[in-house]
Amino acid sequence: MFKNILIPISSEFYPKHVLERGIYLAEKLQSKLTIIYIIEEKTITKAINLIKTYRTPQEVTEIKKEIIKQHKQTAAKIIFNDIHQLTKNKNITIKEKITEGEFSETIQKETKLNQYDLILMGFEKECLLKYRIIEETTTPIWIDAGYEPDTILVICSNLAPNQKAPHLSIKLSKTLNWKLQMLYIVDTEDTVQVNKHGQRSDKKPEKTLLLHGQKFIKKIEKKGIKAQLIKGSLEKETIKAAEKTKTPLIIIGREQKKKGKLGLPVKNLKKKLVEKCNYSILFLR
Repeated sequence: MFKNILIPISSEFYPKHVLERGIYLAEKLQSKLTIIYIIEEKTITKAINLIKTYRTPQEVTEIKKEIIKQHKQTAAKIIFNDIHQLTKNKNITIKEKITEGEFSETIQKETKLNQYDLILMGFEKECLLKYRIIEETTTPIWIDAGYEPDTILVICSNLAPNQKAPHLSIKLSKTLNWKLQMLYIVDTEDTVQVNKHGQRSDKKPEKTLLLHGQKFIKKIEKKGIKAQLIKGSLEKETIKAAEKTKTPLIIIGREQKKKGKLGLPVKNLKKKLVEKCNYSILFLR
């Protein structure tokens, strides 16, 4: 399932609970962990811009080196020390890396160089990070909110193939011994049906989409899984369901929502869900 997990930590934001979640998953799934501490270039640039007018180029270079050195010391004393304490007497393979760069760009480069099957990270609404990685990555990404999960809510819809999300969720719930619920949303703003190959159909009547959803629900319920069919906006209904059920982990598949006369993809759909949702979200690809 998830055998090689990447945990990126920015110098702007340290979510310790993400480390704890990663170690928990590594134990349960027998995964390898890579912790990459990213010293944000913009933080260094901002500090240098404040003093470069009054310093020689050589002094600026030395100050930059000192800033980077301090960040590395912070990573070693706090983050990597926490990792060693949390993994004491645990048989987990862990790699530690420190690099400089922009958060999303660095993660993209790292996932291209290595075969990760999950990115596990935190999200800080007031942070300066742009979090473009949420939309751009082709690797499954788990945004952890810090709650202790015991239930999974899987979101399926007419806008996804609904193949990987149910399959992985069932497997994950059994492995972790968490309860499982499914919600099928017929999106009334984008009335197409996505087939198992990820291809979008032409616009369909709402009744046809609901019938398709009912068939899916019956199939899922035969497996002993509690499932519900609703209609509305994918984003709004997902947030409503999360708040109503207070499910600690939501899993969302390869939803392809488009809106407007031109049928353009909804911009930053995943990031908006993360911003509005108080619970952890796992986006599959």
